[in-house]
Amino acid sequence: MNDVLVGWPIDLIRVFAAIGRAMGDQQLRPEMVDTLPNWNGAIIEDHMVKITHISGRDIGQKRGRYIIEIQGVRWLDGGRWTFASGELETLSRAAC
Repeated sequence: MNDVLVGWPIDLIRVFAAIGRAMGDQQLRPEMVDTLPNWNGAIIEDHMVKITHISGRDIGQKRGRYIIEIQGVRWLDGGRWTFASGELETLSRAAC
């Protein structure tokens, strides 16, 4: 496993990999997460994954943020992580 991914939950690494595949050789853009399957079990079996982008303008910052949420049997209370674009891009490339 790539050192960048050490310590992240395996379910989240699966989400990173899905984002990495969607990016291909391109830089991460908000519309790329819209192309990911969003039905229950599409990325993680028996789990719902929601990935959203919030623009920097909307949160009063220079750069936007990506939010990943996972809900399902292993995440009964839900898992939620927030990433800057560059951080999510690095993790997603590492997971592919």
